[in-house]
Amino acid sequence: MNRCIICVAFLALWLISCKKEDTVFNTDLALDSRFIILNAPADTTKIVVYSDHSWTVEHPENASWLTLQQNAGSGTAYAIVAVNDNLSDYPRATTLYFKAGDKTDTLRLGQRGLIVPRLTITAASVNAPALGGNIQTAITTTLPLDALSPAYSYSAGSDWISGLQVVEGKLLFNVAANESAASRSAKIYLSYADLLGTNLKDSLVVNQPRP
Repeated sequence: MNRCIICVAFLALWLISCKKEDTVFNTDLALDSRFIILNAPADTTKIVVYSDHSWTVEHPENASWLTLQQNAGSGTAYAIVAVNDNLSDYPRATTLYFKAGDKTDTLRLGQRGLIVPRLTITAASVNAPALGGNIQTAITTTLPLDALSPAYSYSAGSDWISGLQVVEGKLLFNVAANESAASRSAKIYLSYADLLGTNLKDSLVVNQPRP
């Protein structure tokens, strides 16, 4: 009896394994990546296209820095894309469209710039004199001020911080005299976002006593 049970179990396992071997992956269109990021030097990348049909790659933006070296195929195969040197400080990106029959899929292709984004304000807070004046504090950044998005919040009053600058590793700004009867504080926010999804943020609290 035990021998019969063992034989039946073995037969069942054999049938299951045979069924797994017969499994075939079928798809109209699929890609192995959604977003590819390349470094600034000229480079070439391959994208695996899965399809049961013939497929093509289109680039409606026609960016001059990108070349489709292999933009068509049949079945599972590679699409090949080449990019030129990015001599800009900042990244760039474009969208590729893959088509097979009535199916369309997209891939975002980005390339880093020469700058590696960094943003750190060394101090968490600074104290400004009641009479106001020029304030400076250390900042570590590879980004000029025009690449950053500054914002301010005030506990009292408004616009008493002005003249924001980033110069030689320092964050510089002016604080107006506190003419109120109470101490006050404000917060400076700096942020950076780019086409590749990089998001950097830091902030500085500015405290000012009453006169």
